[in-house]
Amino acid sequence: MKRRLSRMIHDRAGYTGLPLAFKGLLILGLSAIAAVLTYSTQTMVHELKASEARLANAYAGHWKRAAETTDPNEIAYLFDQIISKGDFPIIVADPDGHPLFWRSLPGIVDTDTTGATRRRVQALMGRMAHEYQPVPIKYEEHLLYNLYYGNLELVTAAERMPYIGMAVMLLFLLIAYVGFRNIKRAEQRYIWVGMAKETAHQLGTPLMSLMGWLERIEGLSADPNQPVDHRRVNESIVAMRADVERLQRVAQRFNQIGSEPDRKPQPLEPIVRDVAGYFRGRLPHGGRGVAIVEEYLPVPDVPMNAELIAWVLENLIKNALEAVDPKSGRIEINVGPDPEGGARVTVADNGKGMTPKQARQIFHAGFTTKKRGWGLGLTLARRIVMEYHGGDLYLDASIPNQVTRFVMRLPTGGK
Repeated sequence: MKRRLSRMIHDRAGYTGLPLAFKGLLILGLSAIAAVLTYSTQTMVHELKASEARLANAYAGHWKRAAETTDPNEIAYLFDQIISKGDFPIIVADPDGHPLFWRSLPGIVDTDTTGATRRRVQALMGRMAHEYQPVPIKYEEHLLYNLYYGNLELVTAAERMPYIGMAVMLLFLLIAYVGFRNIKRAEQRYIWVGMAKETAHQLGTPLMSLMGWLERIEGLSADPNQPVDHRRVNESIVAMRADVERLQRVAQRFNQIGSEPDRKPQPLEPIVRDVAGYFRGRLPHGGRGVAIVEEYLPVPDVPMNAELIAWVLENLIKNALEAVDPKSGRIEINVGPDPEGGARVTVADNGKGMTPKQARQIFHAGFTTKKRGWGLGLTLARRIVMEYHGGDLYLDASIPNQVTRFVMRLPTGGK
């Protein structure tokens, strides 16, 4: 059941597009991802700022200690081993806001004390003060310096991460949408052109047959001196009537594609026998060594459209005839009850079979293993069975030169 459901979802998406519920879940999922990304990034930025604040307070403590001590050795140690080796951006300014010392500022040399550089440093002080509260360095109650700090590049990059991530996701969705639209358009082109080809193919067989019968009648009455063989003329008329009826059936089939067909409970066996008999009567033209073997077990009536189901069977049998050897081909058609309820029809042949890659693509619109054709027969056949009858059509097995078996399942409950 799971395999059937996955096949239905996969193949129906090619015709009806993504369901509205799936689109809603997709949007909800992307929104959830964006929210999680934003939350995690903001949490990281908050922790980063807290870490920077702790480190800055430690540096401020060393500056204060250096300002309070009178031991020159301790002052030298504090500056050379601790303060001067800091690797995060800091600015030390006097109480009036004039920068006195700085290091690790992005794009600014630590030893550059020109007026232009000081103005750039003062601008960075404003940005640092916006991100972090400056740490005062006092001696007793007197303010000596203000310590400005902050990892400007890292914090800015971290804050931008959610927006960059969402932009990448939106770009990906745009590319996916454009690609999906192109695939749909290509599939629609295949379907429309394939429908035209399939129409020509369906109409071609009875039309050619009618032309042949007309030539036969013309030959029977060509010589005015010879009596007309009424028996042979009547035979030709009966055959022509059958071909005209077939033309009407073809027109009915195409008229029902794209609309909801009429379905009613009816026996499956007569439909299968009629299609098999139609091809068996034409075997001498396709290969004298091909055998069509039928087996019928009792099955319940199933709700179906006889014309469309006959079309499916014709596609399956026609493909089997084209795959088998004309001298030793064998096609087996079995009708029996389905284990899940309803009826099951299998069409198996001993032809050349398919590769695993071909087997995965046979129901895709436009795929064909033939030198000519548009690969629409199995695509339409599967749509007829699955969408119009609520059943299933799948490739059950394919072993080259041994067996290729298609299974069509029709439930008693219909759609």
